[in-house]
Amino acid sequence: MKPDVIRHLEGESLGRFPVWMMRQAGRYLQTYRDIRKENSFWEMVSRPEVAARVSLLPLEVLDVDAVIFFSDILTLPYGLGVPVELHEGVGPVLPAPLRSENDFATFESFDPSTHTKFVGDALTRIREGLHPSKALFGFAGAPWTVASYLIEGRSSREFRHLLGWMQKDPQGLARVLQTLAEATTRYLEYQIRSGAHAVQLFDTWASVLPLNFYEQYYLPIVNGVFEKLAPLGVPRIYYFKQAAHLAPAVAKLRADVLSVDSNLTLPEWSQLFEGRFSLQGNLDPTTLLLDEATVRAKTRELVQQAGTLAKPAILNLGHGILKDVPVANAKAFVDEARQLWV
Repeated sequence: MKPDVIRHLEGESLGRFPVWMMRQAGRYLQTYRDIRKENSFWEMVSRPEVAARVSLLPLEVLDVDAVIFFSDILTLPYGLGVPVELHEGVGPVLPAPLRSENDFATFESFDPSTHTKFVGDALTRIREGLHPSKALFGFAGAPWTVASYLIEGRSSREFRHLLGWMQKDPQGLARVLQTLAEATTRYLEYQIRSGAHAVQLFDTWASVLPLNFYEQYYLPIVNGVFEKLAPLGVPRIYYFKQAAHLAPAVAKLRADVLSVDSNLTLPEWSQLFEGRFSLQGNLDPTTLLLDEATVRAKTRELVQQAGTLAKPAILNLGHGILKDVPVANAKAFVDEARQLWV
């Protein structure tokens, strides 16, 4: 028996749209906060029993159709031994940023079954705890977005080191991105072998990519990841936000699903890509901070929009769920989405 999300993407009618939320195993859940008090973030990620427990938390209160395993887009470099610190209110911080091609040579030796065995163990545990109708999603950070943290040393508004490298030596930066892409491919292959039904590539900072660099250098790199995953037969999802300017290049991706933000409606995104992809999204995360009646009304609008698309859609948010969202509102979104038959 295949999970509902997978059957839906393959064209089988469920009579409704599947739904889940990015960051659904997060700080808006009291149980998550309780577990976090007892563990550092990297302990939660690297201890399979804890990561599996946290990944499954949403199913205790929400009838979501998919579970995304609890991890981070920088887990791959962390597993390799690259120092990555998590600072409250700041995010990831690298005390020693990587700013030369030689600095990235360590990624050539990345072996997911050795360096991130805890990921495979967590995925196996999650699959054991999932009902067959529920899907397990794996994920990784996309090469550009991971590089942005590794090169800048932290989240940035200016990206001066990354964009400076791109302007001075675009071919050198492209070689670094290719090295990261090859490691990411091995990482996602390992996740699929460990039980993931689908994988999502998060390119959160694609918004700062110029279109010409994306088309000339980055598109072949990302497509290389998707093409190597194709024989494994699972849906490949690409997430990007605030980057509609990249549409001419993104339209050429070999992904199966685009996970899109809330800046356009689903029909507008579909039109932009001429209906080439299934779409995932895209309720504004701030909607879940409003009253429950508004959450339900906006969810109904989203379902109506999804119903106009030529390809199957997955309902989600335009970005991760916010930490202050009332659980009742998250539940209202999921419940409303699931009970609206199409």
